[in-house]
Amino acid sequence: MSENTRLAEAQQILRNYINLKRLRNTPERQKILETVYSVNLPFTVDMIWDYLQEEFPVTRVTVYNNLELFFKAGLVIKRSNGNEGVEYEACIQTQTHHNMCCTICNQLFEFKDPTIQLFLSQKKYKKFKMTNCSVMIYGICAKCQAKINREKRKQKIQQK
Repeated sequence: MSENTRLAEAQQILRNYINLKRLRNTPERQKILETVYSVNLPFTVDMIWDYLQEEFPVTRVTVYNNLELFFKAGLVIKRSNGNEGVEYEACIQTQTHHNMCCTICNQLFEFKDPTIQLFLSQKKYKKFKMTNCSVMIYGICAKCQAKINREKRKQKIQQK
């Protein structure tokens, strides 16, 4: 899907959501949404705020409040970024999103698993329509595991 199609769909969903909640469709809200859908990576409030400062100055609070609104409207996913806080990612036209997070270095690894996607696509919930899903697996990456193993070997040698 093209970036413009994703943005257009996101804008329509936002219009419907803010009408339902009787909120205002502000220029700041639209610019933040455009920025979110132009970034093709996970992002933080500060990253969006920094990006907007020269072109469309807004406060961090405005960015945060709008990202939370987008989360409630189903326009972004939100996840813990280890010790560094929360990060967001655009999720329109993305059925499932899979990540692994190293609990030591906080590095995030994206992966695709057809088995998970198939399972979730066939899953039905009573009185609930799933629009997308984020799967987060926490563990220790190969690099950190190798470092731990080296430290263990080093300690064994020192104990002898």
